Amino acid sequence: MRSILPTLVHSAFVGASRLARLRFEVQARRAGAVNERLLQSILRRHQHTEFGRRHRFSAIRSASDFQRAVPLGTYDELRAYIERMARGERNVLTADPVTAFALTSGTTGTQKLVPFTAFMERGLLQHLLVGRGALFEAIPASREARPAVALMSTLLTGRTEGGFPTASVSAFMMRSLLKRRSGVWTSPPEAFLVPTQADAFYVHLLFALAEPALGAIAAPFASGLLDFFQILGARGPALVEDLGRGALRGELAIPPELDQPIRARLRPHPERAKAVARELERGLDGIAPRLWPGLSHLSGVTSGSFRLYAEKLARYLGGVPIHSPIYVSSEAMLGVNLDPGESVYALLPSSAFYEFIPADELDAERPSVRRIHELSEGERYEIVVTTHGGLYRYRMGDVIEVARHHRRAPVVAFVYRRGSLLNIAGEKTSEHAIHRALDQALSKEALGLVDFSTMEDAESSPKRYVVFVELTEDNRPASVERLAARLDEALCEANPYYATLRGHFGPLSLHVVQPGTFRELRALMIRRGASPSQAKVPRVVTEGPLAELLMQRRDVAPELAGDPRSTA
Repeated sequence: MRSILPTLVHSAFVGASRLARLRFEVQARRAGAVNERLLQSILRRHQHTEFGRRHRFSAIRSASDFQRAVPLGTYDELRAYIERMARGERNVLTADPVTAFALTSGTTGTQKLVPFTAFMERGLLQHLLVGRGALFEAIPASREARPAVALMSTLLTGRTEGGFPTASVSAFMMRSLLKRRSGVWTSPPEAFLVPTQADAFYVHLLFALAEPALGAIAAPFASGLLDFFQILGARGPALVEDLGRGALRGELAIPPELDQPIRARLRPHPERAKAVARELERGLDGIAPRLWPGLSHLSGVTSGSFRLYAEKLARYLGGVPIHSPIYVSSEAMLGVNLDPGESVYALLPSSAFYEFIPADELDAERPSVRRIHELSEGERYEIVVTTHGGLYRYRMGDVIEVARHHRRAPVVAFVYRRGSLLNIAGEKTSEHAIHRALDQALSKEALGLVDFSTMEDAESSPKRYVVFVELTEDNRPASVERLAARLDEALCEANPYYATLRGHFGPLSLHVVQPGTFRELRALMIRRGASPSQAKVPRVVTEGPLAELLMQRRDVAPELAGDPRSTA
């Protein structure tokens, strides 16, 4: 019975996932009606909350009624309610008991607390099944019952004044998955609690290398997948030695209460260690399928700014596909990827009630809104959600572009976060435009990009862009001034509004930073409260510790690159 039980459990999981995928197909055909029905369910469930009584949810009969009764808002409009909930008050925004607060990454500003309930958790798990069903359909090999690596953290980041745990939404979901599907993962539960990401990934690698039948490697973002393989390359000899001995070296910063259970799970694998060593000696190109011949896919977000990391991952994968499975935020799970070849997502009409603000009205005092069945292909919109978690007509700040429709459900690409724009004179330069311009400028100089960030220099007159770039090892520009000029030209091509308004800007300031700068930037974000598995490099930084770190780690003299602090 022991040997057949995991197979039966996996078969049931595959069946449930395919059923959820079929259910989504039915909903996608009637996306507008399904979404309106969800709104009525939310209003009924939460009509007796303080917010529901104040806005007369019991009297609302349609989406139009709802839009008249509740104004569009941001986190600031809900902050006082959420802070009261975090102190322990009930029935404020949601009728369901709050179990925790999901903590946003804070990439575009201050971290936010988002109420999390058991009802929301069940909904997320159901929507995750839709994504798995789509994966099983697109990559048949992923249906095989093979162990997987999950590069997640289940570490809590703290507690609110009322005692509620705080963490990233991925941490809460991983905790739930560990309970429900404990035998799937190569690593023991304690590995997901190791506080330092580099040490946690070393442990995950050690258990993964011991498993030649590995089927998948998953992380929240492509950046985590890249870190995984870079640590394999940097620490390969140590991993081979520990794998052969069934040991864990002492220099890892692992708390004693985690260290002992992890060591107890280790077993010596001398033959496997020799095989791994042989493959590492052949180099890292195509290393993934050489180490794990049954690897069906990698999973992690590759859209938006994560494209940079996905491009660098390709050298390790030898053709193994990267699947960007879901579009999820702390507020809601928004969409699933039905085609692993693209980073686009079909919106889930039963996950949140959606409204969309047209891109040309984002700064309007009273913008118009569209419903899920009213979007035009090729157009951009900011997403507004209403959820069972107590968010009502909440402006997320995510701007998407409609690529096409699946049945009547929009299929969207993430474009940018409103807080990640450089916008000195109304030019609205997105991270995508900056990345494209950097690729163009660096390619002309035969330079490789590791990572980048930007800021606005408001002290110079006129104001200007400041761009920080980390280049691949042994790459240095012959002339930073010439590279800055090339970048400025490329920005004019990438964003026509930048070209039109170019006379409003001072000369672009470019800084090459020391190797490892952006790894240290993410480590600083983790020390300041970000989840170890979800710390994202902010593409726009403002004054504060992150900006100070970038300035301190410049590798080029200020007189060559243009120091914003040297300008009156």
